[in-house]
Amino acid sequence: MTTTRKVTLSLLILIAIVAGWLGRSLWVEAGRAPRGERLERIKRSTLWRDGQFVNEELTPQFTGDKGMWQVLYEFLFVKTAGLVPDADIPAVKTDLRALSRHRDVVVWLGHSSVFIQSGGVRYLFDPVLTTGLPVSLFMRPFKGAAVFTPDDIPDVDYLIITHDHWDHLDYKTVKALRERVGRVVCGLGIGEHFEYWGYDAAKIHEMEWGDSLAVNAGTTLHCLPSRHFSGRLTKRNQSLWASYLIDGPQRVFVSGDGGYDARFRRIGERFGHIDLAILENGQYNADWRYIHTLPSQLPREIEELRAARVLTYHNSKYALARHPWREPLDSIAAAATTGRPWQLLTPRIGDPVSLTDTTQSFPRWW
Repeated sequence: MTTTRKVTLSLLILIAIVAGWLGRSLWVEAGRAPRGERLERIKRSTLWRDGQFVNEELTPQFTGDKGMWQVLYEFLFVKTAGLVPDADIPAVKTDLRALSRHRDVVVWLGHSSVFIQSGGVRYLFDPVLTTGLPVSLFMRPFKGAAVFTPDDIPDVDYLIITHDHWDHLDYKTVKALRERVGRVVCGLGIGEHFEYWGYDAAKIHEMEWGDSLAVNAGTTLHCLPSRHFSGRLTKRNQSLWASYLIDGPQRVFVSGDGGYDARFRRIGERFGHIDLAILENGQYNADWRYIHTLPSQLPREIEELRAARVLTYHNSKYALARHPWREPLDSIAAAATTGRPWQLLTPRIGDPVSLTDTTQSFPRWW
């Protein structure tokens, strides 16, 4: 065998090994479909129809005249000016472990990852804090935005997952946090991923819309509707997506992903006042306007929720849609200057947001 053929064969073997490793890793990180008693419970849910979870309102994945393949082609190949930042995203690496439990605070960790302390209880929402393969093949963080890692997270009482998409549920992150999590709270079906990844079933509390969980004598966690979908590599909508409200010393609403619908008005009417709403603002497109909030809809959501203060997220870390990266923040900042009955908070990634100091404000950083 010639030297050239040996080199070629060696490269092919190496490529096959790498491809096999990536494929196995991707399959493990994709999780597992619900089975057994978990699946039976899902089938009893009023939200389960014809083999999948459904939204309260008809929610087509794609809208307009474009088909899925055209939308995918435009996503992959059509260039957008300003899609990614020219410079590093400014961020502050707050020492979360040094924060006193008695300090009621929210820290945005980038994209949809949020650390919350309220009433002495620690919550961690949708942590995606690693950047390795295979996820980095399709989710590459902006420079400067990935400042927090699993090592930076202290023990948390509640790890809460709004839905199981890769940009909200990261295998490597939750695997690294397993011994620091008191309980996992998630929608029906998502618990299967956690059990598959080694979490104790006794730690997992799965909820459907309308369920509530007593955190302590002064705080209740409510699982509320969203308008979205679920799925990783396997069949879609086998687990439930949701929003959540921490109803304690302060009322903090965390939207997860989802398009506008009547749920915002119903939530506002039910609870009457929300101290802080953390709302999706980014990765939108008119072609999928029913599953992600458009900038023009966001002020209406805020007012229907009856939120006093607002922090928007799901932006400034990844380019998962084709809008300029600054556009979500520019849009909501413009809306907030027109005498709205709510205050917009614009912290950098890592800036502590006080839940008790309503005079706090942040400069424009983007």
